[in-house]
Amino acid sequence: MTGLPDKDVLLAACRGFPIITDHPMLDAAGELAGLHETRENTPWSALEETDAHRIRLMREIDQWVQLATPVPFPAAKLHTHTMGQVVDQIAQLTVQNYIALTAAPDELFDDARTQLDELGNAYDDLAEDLARGTRRLPQLTTQW
Repeated sequence: MTGLPDKDVLLAACRGFPIITDHPMLDAAGELAGLHETRENTPWSALEETDAHRIRLMREIDQWVQLATPVPFPAAKLHTHTMGQVVDQIAQLTVQNYIALTAAPDELFDDARTQLDELGNAYDDLAEDLARGTRRLPQLTTQW
């Protein structure tokens, strides 16, 4: 696979079931989910290394997406987040879904699942827009 994965493949990677091997974005997505799982059990005072790793992975995703998608049209609308940030949010919500599935009331799980479904659909829309060149991503030069 050379293009952007669809939401189902991305979600599978975040759940630890990568369908495609050796895909930089999917590898990073799975690793981001693992880091979010680690964050759930780590005191705030010890998160610096974990979050620095997350930032590196998000930047790797952003660099890969820039190479894997066509140059956007000059009038392409600017998206609010980088693809790395979007994938990080999906990874985080995937972990929160798992936690809600195992330990939360049904209403909280339903809310978490709905949020993840909506973010997955928004990711698919963004990926399609990027492939068509009708959307561009912000280029961040500083840490988030």
